[in-house]
Amino acid sequence: MTQPLRAPLAVEEVNDRAAIAALAPEWERLRAEVAQAGGTRGPFLSPRWFAIWAVGRRVRLFVAHRGGRVVGILPLMAEKRRLAGMPARVLRSLSDDHSQRFDVLLSPSEPQAAAAALWRQLQRDDDWDVIELRELPDESADGARLPAEAQADGHVVRAWAAMKSPYLVIPAHEPGSSKFRANLRRRKKKLEAEIGPVSFERVEARGPALEAALDEGFALERAGWKGELGTAVACDRSLRRRYSMLAQAWQARGEAAICFLKAGERRVAFHFALLENGTYFLFKPGFDPALSHHGLGHLLVDAVIRELRPRELDFLGDDMPWKREWTDTLRPHSWRYIFSRGAWGRVLATWKFGLMPTLKRVLQR
Repeated sequence: MTQPLRAPLAVEEVNDRAAIAALAPEWERLRAEVAQAGGTRGPFLSPRWFAIWAVGRRVRLFVAHRGGRVVGILPLMAEKRRLAGMPARVLRSLSDDHSQRFDVLLSPSEPQAAAAALWRQLQRDDDWDVIELRELPDESADGARLPAEAQADGHVVRAWAAMKSPYLVIPAHEPGSSKFRANLRRRKKKLEAEIGPVSFERVEARGPALEAALDEGFALERAGWKGELGTAVACDRSLRRRYSMLAQAWQARGEAAICFLKAGERRVAFHFALLENGTYFLFKPGFDPALSHHGLGHLLVDAVIRELRPRELDFLGDDMPWKREWTDTLRPHSWRYIFSRGAWGRVLATWKFGLMPTLKRVLQR
């Protein structure tokens, strides 16, 4: 009996934000399949996330599909900038320092075919010198497939080790050492004696009330060292708008976790987090520096575990001592670079990963 012909695998490029909304149902289906198969999970792979990140960017969204069914998604953006001081035409993952994580979405049923199709589409273009994929989890098989395809075709491929994000799989027993737990209880009692009863608050409001809570939370973040360095969310209007869009979009689905630790009626610590499928993704913490001796950040993490009962708490960001109080489990990330086979692509690869590191070592000596 003759087998029915399989639809060919095709790739289309999309350049406007509106198309992201149109692709949302298929995108979400693919994202769920990847997560179910053990691939990268999290809000930073959703169409809503990329629609927000696409504002003001030159989007180049590559979509692989077979018979109308999406099997691969690669969200990129085009920019002209300096790479290690050298001018370059860069195709960059649609992400930045606030994205925390990025990955290529490939159907678990045919990941290699989808990756090969996406790569063939990219290879046809001659309008880029380097492809830069930021913060790919080292554990991701899908994130490694595109660079592998490029390397097989003779392109120079390099990796740069990036942040190692701590994460805590919530055990049946209380996390942390017995000494750490005793210290938490002592600090909580001192805070209650000094200010008032300690409680946990998750903001359920939307609209203006949610914005007011965000203002208060980001003021706490700005009150610390991030405000002094000018890196706090409240220091950048466009960044503040982006976090507002994220909060409103995820709050509509009941997945925003805008949380406070309260002492009496006073909000003293803050989390901007998203809670998706049992994982608490912590993007931005903040606390009142005048009360830092009470360990407010730790008290709020403890309250989140007790009140929201997530299966996993992903601290995101890089490894820091305060996160290590909770866990020693790390998720390493890398930036992956694919250089064009043109003369300038080879020059960039040699300079960034050969000559420049050597020059730095010499100067340091």
